[in-house]
Amino acid sequence: MMFVAKKKLIVCFKPGTKRSRCMSMHKEMKAELVKEIKEIGIHVVFVQDNELKTCFKKYDSSKAVQFVEEDHLIQVEPILDRGDLSSRVKIEGAAVSTNDPLLERQWGLANISAERAWELVGTSRVSAKIAILDTGVNRNHEDLRGKVIHQANFSNSSTVEDIHGHGTHVAGIAAAITNNGKGIAGMSYNAADILNIKVLGDSGGGMLSDVAEGIIHAANQGADVINMSLGTSRSDETLRRAVNYAYNRNIFLVGAAGNSGSNTRHYPAAYQNVMAVAATNQDNDLASFSTYGSWVEVAAPGQDILSTFPEDSGEPMSGYRVSSGTSQAAPFISGLAGLIKAANPALTHRDIRAAIQRAATRSVSGGSIRYGRIDAGTAIQLALNTPSSQQPPTEELEELPPVWLNI
Repeated sequence: MMFVAKKKLIVCFKPGTKRSRCMSMHKEMKAELVKEIKEIGIHVVFVQDNELKTCFKKYDSSKAVQFVEEDHLIQVEPILDRGDLSSRVKIEGAAVSTNDPLLERQWGLANISAERAWELVGTSRVSAKIAILDTGVNRNHEDLRGKVIHQANFSNSSTVEDIHGHGTHVAGIAAAITNNGKGIAGMSYNAADILNIKVLGDSGGGMLSDVAEGIIHAANQGADVINMSLGTSRSDETLRRAVNYAYNRNIFLVGAAGNSGSNTRHYPAAYQNVMAVAATNQDNDLASFSTYGSWVEVAAPGQDILSTFPEDSGEPMSGYRVSSGTSQAAPFISGLAGLIKAANPALTHRDIRAAIQRAATRSVSGGSIRYGRIDAGTAIQLALNTPSSQQPPTEELEELPPVWLNI
Protein backbone atom coordinates (compact mmCIF):
# COMPACT_ATOMS: atom_id res chain seq x y z
CA MET A 1 0.00 0.00 0.00
CA MET A 2 1.43 3.36 -1.03
CA PHE A 3 1.98 5.90 1.76
CA VAL A 4 0.13 9.16 1.23
CA ALA A 5 1.48 12.20 3.07
CA LYS A 6 -1.17 14.20 4.90
CA LYS A 7 -1.40 17.67 6.37
CA LYS A 8 -3.96 19.27 8.63
CA LEU A 9 -6.30 22.17 8.00
CA ILE A 10 -8.28 24.06 10.61
CA VAL A 11 -11.78 24.95 9.44
CA CYS A 12 -14.18 27.26 11.25
CA PHE A 13 -17.76 27.18 9.99
CA LYS A 14 -20.08 30.14 10.34
CA PRO A 15 -22.50 30.24 13.29
CA GLY A 16 -25.65 28.26 12.61
CA THR A 17 -24.10 25.94 10.04
CA LYS A 18 -25.67 22.51 10.34
CA ARG A 19 -23.34 19.72 11.30
CA SER A 20 -24.54 17.67 8.35
CA ARG A 21 -23.37 20.47 6.04
CA CYS A 22 -19.95 20.48 7.70
CA MET A 23 -19.54 16.74 7.34
CA SER A 24 -20.76 16.82 3.75
CA MET A 25 -18.09 19.38 2.88
CA HIS A 26 -15.38 17.28 4.53
CA LYS A 27 -16.53 14.27 2.51
CA GLU A 28 -16.46 16.30 -0.69
CA MET A 29 -12.85 17.31 0.05
CA LYS A 30 -11.93 13.72 1.00
CA ALA A 31 -10.89 15.24 4.31
CA GLU A 32 -10.68 13.16 7.48
CA LEU A 33 -12.07 14.80 10.62
CA VAL A 34 -9.36 14.53 13.28
CA LYS A 35 -11.00 16.45 16.11
CA GLU A 36 -13.41 19.22 17.01
CA ILE A 37 -12.59 22.02 19.42
CA LYS A 38 -16.14 23.04 20.15
CA GLU A 39 -15.33 25.88 22.55
CA ILE A 40 -13.92 27.94 19.68
CA GLY A 41 -15.97 26.36 16.92
CA ILE A 42 -13.36 24.63 14.78
CA HIS A 43 -12.82 21.33 12.96
CA VAL A 44 -9.33 19.94 12.40
CA VAL A 45 -9.10 17.76 9.29
CA PHE A 46 -6.49 15.70 7.47
CA VAL A 47 -6.13 16.29 3.73
CA GLN A 48 -3.70 14.75 1.28
CA ASP A 49 -0.53 16.79 0.95
CA ASN A 50 -0.91 17.17 -2.81
CA GLU A 51 -4.49 18.43 -2.33
CA LEU A 52 -3.71 20.95 0.41
CA LYS A 53 -3.89 24.11 -1.71
CA THR A 54 -7.00 22.94 -3.57
CA CYS A 55 -8.85 22.02 -0.39
CA PHE A 56 -7.78 25.26 1.28
CA LYS A 57 -9.21 27.31 -1.59
CA LYS A 58 -12.48 25.36 -1.64
CA TYR A 59 -13.03 25.71 2.10
CA ASP A 60 -12.04 29.37 1.97
CA SER A 61 -14.47 30.14 -0.86
CA SER A 62 -17.42 28.40 0.79
CA LYS A 63 -20.15 30.66 2.14
CA ALA A 64 -20.48 28.29 5.11
CA VAL A 65 -16.87 28.79 6.24
CA GLN A 66 -15.77 31.66 8.46
CA PHE A 67 -12.04 31.01 8.08
CA VAL A 68 -9.56 28.25 7.24
CA GLU A 69 -5.92 27.97 8.34
CA GLU A 70 -3.12 25.47 7.91
CA ASP A 71 -2.28 23.62 11.12
CA HIS A 72 1.41 24.47 11.40
CA LEU A 73 4.26 23.93 13.83
CA ILE A 74 4.68 25.94 17.03
CA GLN A 75 7.79 25.34 19.08
CA VAL A 76 9.95 26.34 21.98
CA GLU A 77 12.65 28.85 21.24
CA PRO A 78 16.07 27.15 20.99
CA ILE A 79 17.45 26.56 24.48
CA LEU A 80 20.39 28.90 24.89
CA ASP A 81 22.17 26.56 27.27
CA ARG A 82 25.12 27.48 29.45
CA GLY A 83 25.40 23.99 30.93
CA ASP A 84 26.11 22.90 34.47
CA LEU A 85 26.19 24.70 37.81
CA SER A 86 29.83 25.70 37.48
CA SER A 87 28.73 28.50 35.15
CA ARG A 88 26.52 30.03 37.83
CA VAL A 89 28.49 32.34 40.10
CA LYS A 90 27.21 32.72 43.64
CA ILE A 91 25.67 36.04 44.63
CA GLU A 92 28.07 37.56 47.11
CA GLY A 93 26.38 38.78 50.27
CA ALA A 94 22.99 37.47 49.19
CA ALA A 95 20.34 37.41 51.89
CA VAL A 96 19.09 33.84 51.97
CA SER A 97 15.75 33.44 53.74
CA THR A 98 15.04 29.80 52.82
CA ASN A 99 17.01 26.59 53.20
CA ASP A 100 17.15 25.82 49.47
CA PRO A 101 20.87 25.16 48.89
CA LEU A 102 20.94 26.66 45.39
CA LEU A 103 19.04 29.87 46.18
CA GLU A 104 22.30 31.80 46.45
CA ARG A 105 22.89 30.97 42.78
CA GLN A 106 19.48 32.29 41.67
CA TRP A 107 20.40 35.85 40.76
CA GLY A 108 17.04 36.37 39.07
CA LEU A 109 15.08 36.12 42.31
CA ALA A 110 17.47 38.52 44.04
CA ASN A 111 17.28 41.11 41.26
CA ILE A 112 13.49 41.35 41.29
CA SER A 113 13.10 41.42 45.12
CA ALA A 114 11.39 38.04 45.28
CA GLU A 115 12.25 37.51 48.93
CA ARG A 116 10.55 40.78 49.85
CA ALA A 117 7.47 39.54 48.01
CA TRP A 118 7.53 36.28 49.96
CA GLU A 119 7.81 38.15 53.26
CA LEU A 120 4.84 40.36 52.39
CA VAL A 121 2.65 37.40 51.48
CA GLY A 122 3.61 35.26 54.47
CA THR A 123 2.77 31.58 54.83
CA SER A 124 -1.01 31.66 55.18
CA ARG A 125 -2.45 31.50 51.68
CA VAL A 126 -4.48 29.52 49.18
CA SER A 127 -2.85 27.80 46.22
CA ALA A 128 -3.11 29.31 42.77
CA LYS A 129 -3.05 27.07 39.69
CA ILE A 130 -0.36 27.70 37.07
CA ALA A 131 -0.76 25.83 33.80
CA ILE A 132 2.55 25.10 32.08
CA LEU A 133 1.90 24.63 28.34
CA ASP A 134 5.12 23.08 27.19
CA THR A 135 7.02 19.82 26.60
CA GLY A 136 5.67 18.33 29.82
CA VAL A 137 6.83 18.47 33.43
CA ASN A 138 8.90 15.89 35.31
CA ARG A 139 6.46 15.47 38.19
CA ASN A 140 8.81 13.15 40.13
CA HIS A 141 11.64 15.67 40.28
CA GLU A 142 12.70 16.22 43.90
CA ASP A 143 11.83 19.93 43.66
CA LEU A 144 8.48 19.41 41.90
CA ARG A 145 7.15 16.24 43.53
CA GLY A 146 3.57 16.81 44.68
CA LYS A 147 3.22 20.12 42.82
CA VAL A 148 1.62 18.70 39.66
CA ILE A 149 -2.09 18.29 40.41
CA HIS A 150 -3.32 17.67 36.86
CA GLN A 151 -1.82 16.35 33.63
CA ALA A 152 -2.99 16.24 30.01
CA ASN A 153 -1.19 15.35 26.80
CA PHE A 154 -2.18 17.00 23.51
CA SER A 155 1.17 16.44 21.80
CA ASN A 156 2.30 13.68 19.45
CA SER A 157 4.34 12.14 22.26
CA SER A 158 3.28 8.85 23.84
CA THR A 159 3.97 10.20 27.33
CA VAL A 160 2.88 13.22 29.34
CA GLU A 161 6.28 13.24 31.04
CA ASP A 162 9.00 15.66 29.95
CA ILE A 163 11.60 14.02 27.71
CA HIS A 164 12.87 17.28 26.20
CA GLY A 165 13.55 19.19 29.44
CA HIS A 166 12.23 22.63 28.49
CA GLY A 167 8.93 22.29 30.34
CA THR A 168 10.54 21.07 33.56
CA HIS A 169 12.97 23.99 33.50
CA VAL A 170 10.11 26.46 33.01
CA ALA A 171 7.99 24.83 35.75
CA GLY A 172 10.78 25.06 38.31
CA ILE A 173 11.26 28.79 37.75
CA ALA A 174 7.58 29.42 38.36
CA ALA A 175 6.77 26.95 41.10
CA ALA A 176 9.58 24.76 42.44
CA ILE A 177 9.04 23.68 46.04
CA THR A 178 10.65 26.27 48.28
CA ASN A 179 12.24 25.93 51.72
CA ASN A 180 12.42 22.14 51.44
CA GLY A 181 16.18 21.83 51.86
CA LYS A 182 16.59 20.79 48.24
CA GLY A 183 17.63 22.49 45.03
CA ILE A 184 16.14 25.84 44.12
CA ALA A 185 13.32 28.17 45.14
CA GLY A 186 10.34 28.87 42.88
CA MET A 187 9.07 32.39 42.19
CA SER A 188 5.64 31.56 43.62
CA TYR A 189 7.25 30.18 46.81
CA ASN A 190 4.76 27.43 47.82
CA ALA A 191 1.68 29.38 46.78
CA ALA A 192 0.96 27.64 43.47
CA ASP A 193 0.27 24.20 42.07
CA ILE A 194 1.08 23.11 38.53
CA LEU A 195 -1.17 21.93 35.72
CA ASN A 196 1.08 19.98 33.33
CA ILE A 197 -0.45 20.59 29.90
CA LYS A 198 1.82 18.94 27.35
CA VAL A 199 1.27 20.55 23.94
CA LEU A 200 4.78 20.15 22.51
CA GLY A 201 6.39 16.86 21.58
CA ASP A 202 9.67 15.41 22.74
CA SER A 203 11.64 17.36 20.12
CA GLY A 204 10.15 20.67 21.32
CA GLY A 205 7.53 21.24 18.62
CA GLY A 206 3.76 20.90 18.44
CA MET A 207 0.88 21.78 16.18
CA LEU A 208 -1.16 24.98 16.35
CA SER A 209 -4.38 23.04 17.01
CA ASP A 210 -2.73 21.14 19.89
CA VAL A 211 -1.60 24.38 21.55
CA ALA A 212 -5.08 25.89 21.13
CA GLU A 213 -6.65 22.77 22.62
CA GLY A 214 -4.21 22.90 25.52
CA ILE A 215 -5.11 26.52 26.30
CA ILE A 216 -8.80 25.68 26.34
CA HIS A 217 -8.23 22.59 28.48
CA ALA A 218 -6.24 24.62 31.00
CA ALA A 219 -9.07 27.16 31.16
CA ASN A 220 -11.65 24.43 31.68
CA GLN A 221 -9.52 22.94 34.48
CA GLY A 222 -9.67 26.20 36.41
CA ALA A 223 -6.18 27.56 35.81
CA ASP A 224 -5.49 30.99 37.28
CA VAL A 225 -2.39 31.54 35.15
CA ILE A 226 -1.28 30.05 31.82
CA ASN A 227 2.42 30.13 30.95
CA MET A 228 3.31 29.84 27.25
CA SER A 229 7.08 29.70 26.72
CA LEU A 230 6.56 28.83 23.07
CA GLY A 231 5.53 30.56 19.89
CA THR A 232 5.52 31.35 16.21
CA SER A 233 6.01 34.39 14.00
CA ARG A 234 2.57 33.77 12.47
CA SER A 235 -0.62 35.28 13.86
CA ASP A 236 -3.43 32.73 13.67
CA GLU A 237 -7.14 33.18 14.30
CA THR A 238 -7.34 29.76 15.97
CA LEU A 239 -4.70 30.65 18.55
CA ARG A 240 -6.19 34.10 19.13
CA ARG A 241 -9.60 32.57 19.80
CA ALA A 242 -8.14 30.09 22.26
CA VAL A 243 -6.37 32.92 24.09
CA ASN A 244 -9.58 34.94 24.23
CA TYR A 245 -11.52 31.92 25.50
CA ALA A 246 -9.15 31.71 28.47
CA TYR A 247 -9.02 35.47 28.98
CA ASN A 248 -12.79 35.67 29.14
CA ARG A 249 -12.66 33.20 32.02
CA ASN A 250 -10.53 35.47 34.19
CA ILE A 251 -7.24 33.73 33.42
CA PHE A 252 -3.95 35.63 33.33
CA LEU A 253 -1.94 34.61 30.25
CA VAL A 254 1.83 34.99 29.91
CA GLY A 255 3.92 34.54 26.75
CA ALA A 256 7.63 34.51 25.97
CA ALA A 257 8.41 37.42 23.63
CA GLY A 258 10.94 35.40 21.61
CA ASN A 259 14.69 35.17 21.11
CA SER A 260 15.04 37.03 17.81
CA GLY A 261 17.10 39.94 19.16
CA SER A 262 14.75 42.22 17.21
CA ASN A 263 11.27 43.74 17.51
CA THR A 264 9.62 40.99 15.46
CA ARG A 265 6.26 40.05 16.95
CA HIS A 266 6.01 36.57 18.44
CA TYR A 267 2.69 34.81 19.06
CA PRO A 268 0.82 34.13 21.29
CA ALA A 269 2.82 36.67 23.33
CA ALA A 270 1.90 39.51 20.95
CA TYR A 271 -1.86 39.06 21.33
CA GLN A 272 -3.57 41.83 23.26
CA ASN A 273 -4.76 39.56 26.05
CA VAL A 274 -1.34 38.02 26.76
CA MET A 275 1.45 39.67 28.78
CA ALA A 276 4.57 39.53 26.57
CA VAL A 277 7.83 39.07 28.49
CA ALA A 278 11.37 39.98 27.42
CA ALA A 279 14.56 38.72 29.06
CA THR A 280 17.17 40.63 31.10
CA ASN A 281 20.68 39.72 32.18
CA GLN A 282 22.29 39.96 35.61
CA ASP A 283 23.04 43.66 35.04
CA ASN A 284 19.31 44.30 34.50
CA ASP A 285 19.90 45.15 30.85
CA LEU A 286 17.98 43.57 28.01
CA ALA A 287 19.61 40.26 27.07
CA SER A 288 21.26 40.39 23.65
CA PHE A 289 19.03 37.62 22.29
CA SER A 290 15.74 38.99 23.61
CA THR A 291 12.96 40.26 21.40
CA TYR A 292 11.83 43.78 22.33
CA GLY A 293 9.44 46.51 21.21
CA SER A 294 6.52 48.60 22.42
CA TRP A 295 4.30 45.50 22.21
CA VAL A 296 6.44 43.77 24.87
CA GLU A 297 5.04 44.76 28.27
CA VAL A 298 7.66 43.76 30.82
CA ALA A 299 11.07 42.17 31.20
CA ALA A 300 12.23 39.54 33.67
CA PRO A 301 15.45 37.61 34.30
CA GLY A 302 16.16 35.29 31.39
CA GLN A 303 19.91 34.82 30.97
CA ASP A 304 21.83 32.09 32.82
CA ILE A 305 18.80 30.98 34.82
CA LEU A 306 19.18 27.98 37.11
CA SER A 307 16.17 25.66 37.36
CA THR A 308 14.97 22.09 37.50
CA PHE A 309 15.76 19.63 34.72
CA PRO A 310 14.92 15.96 34.20
CA GLU A 311 17.58 13.88 35.96
CA ASP A 312 19.80 12.09 33.46
CA SER A 313 22.54 10.70 35.71
CA GLY A 314 23.17 9.58 39.23
CA GLU A 315 25.51 12.46 39.97
CA PRO A 316 24.60 15.02 42.66
CA MET A 317 22.59 17.98 41.34
CA SER A 318 22.18 16.37 37.91
CA GLY A 319 18.54 17.45 38.04
CA TYR A 320 19.36 21.16 37.63
CA ARG A 321 20.59 23.17 34.67
CA VAL A 322 21.40 26.73 33.67
CA SER A 323 19.59 27.94 30.54
CA SER A 324 18.75 31.23 28.85
CA GLY A 325 15.85 32.64 26.84
CA THR A 326 12.59 34.52 27.10
CA SER A 327 11.20 31.06 27.84
CA GLN A 328 12.96 31.42 31.20
CA ALA A 329 11.77 35.01 31.71
CA ALA A 330 8.06 34.25 31.22
CA PRO A 331 7.69 31.88 34.22
CA PHE A 332 9.05 34.55 36.56
CA ILE A 333 5.92 36.53 35.61
CA SER A 334 3.68 33.47 35.85
CA GLY A 335 5.06 32.63 39.27
CA LEU A 336 4.59 36.22 40.42
CA ALA A 337 1.02 36.21 39.10
CA GLY A 338 0.34 33.01 41.03
CA LEU A 339 1.78 34.58 44.17
CA ILE A 340 -0.41 37.67 43.69
CA LYS A 341 -3.51 35.51 43.18
CA ALA A 342 -2.74 33.50 46.31
CA ALA A 343 -2.12 36.68 48.32
CA ASN A 344 -5.36 38.34 47.20
CA PRO A 345 -7.70 35.75 45.61
CA ALA A 346 -10.36 38.36 44.88
CA LEU A 347 -8.21 40.07 42.25
CA THR A 348 -9.11 39.61 38.60
CA HIS A 349 -6.63 38.94 35.82
CA ARG A 350 -6.84 42.64 34.97
CA ASP A 351 -5.91 43.56 38.55
CA ILE A 352 -2.91 41.21 38.43
CA ARG A 353 -1.76 42.69 35.14
CA ALA A 354 -2.10 46.24 36.46
CA ALA A 355 -0.10 45.45 39.61
CA ILE A 356 2.77 43.96 37.60
CA GLN A 357 2.75 46.88 35.17
CA ARG A 358 2.66 49.55 37.87
CA ALA A 359 5.47 47.89 39.82
CA ALA A 360 7.83 47.65 36.84
CA THR A 361 10.88 49.90 36.69
CA ARG A 362 11.35 52.08 33.63
CA SER A 363 15.05 51.40 33.20
CA VAL A 364 15.90 48.56 30.81
CA SER A 365 18.70 49.50 28.44
CA GLY A 366 19.25 47.73 25.14
CA GLY A 367 15.75 47.89 23.67
CA SER A 368 12.30 49.33 24.24
CA ILE A 369 10.01 47.61 26.75
CA ARG A 370 6.65 49.24 27.49
CA TYR A 371 6.75 49.12 31.29
CA GLY A 372 10.24 47.88 32.15
CA ARG A 373 11.71 45.23 34.45
CA ILE A 374 9.46 43.66 37.07
CA ASP A 375 9.72 44.26 40.81
CA ALA A 376 8.02 41.40 42.64
CA GLY A 377 8.05 43.03 46.07
CA THR A 378 6.36 46.20 44.86
CA ALA A 379 3.84 44.20 42.81
CA ILE A 380 2.80 42.20 45.88
CA GLN A 381 2.54 45.37 47.97
CA LEU A 382 0.26 46.92 45.36
CA ALA A 383 -1.82 43.76 45.09
CA LEU A 384 -2.35 43.48 48.83
CA ASN A 385 -3.64 47.06 48.89
CA THR A 386 -5.85 46.74 45.83
CA PRO A 387 -9.56 45.95 46.10
CA SER A 388 -10.82 43.74 43.31
CA SER A 389 -12.11 45.65 40.29
CA GLN A 390 -14.71 42.91 39.78
CA GLN A 391 -15.11 44.22 36.27
CA PRO A 392 -15.58 41.98 33.26
CA PRO A 393 -12.84 42.07 30.61
CA THR A 394 -13.07 44.93 28.15
CA GLU A 395 -10.66 43.73 25.44
CA GLU A 396 -11.53 41.28 22.67
CA LEU A 397 -14.56 39.91 24.43
CA GLU A 398 -16.19 37.80 21.76
CA GLU A 399 -17.64 34.56 23.05
CA LEU A 400 -17.21 31.79 20.54
CA PRO A 401 -19.76 29.01 21.06
CA PRO A 402 -19.97 25.93 18.83
CA VAL A 403 -21.10 26.99 15.38
CA TRP A 404 -22.76 23.81 14.16
CA LEU A 405 -26.04 22.16 15.01
CA ASN A 406 -26.38 18.44 15.71
CA ILE A 407 -28.93 17.44 13.09
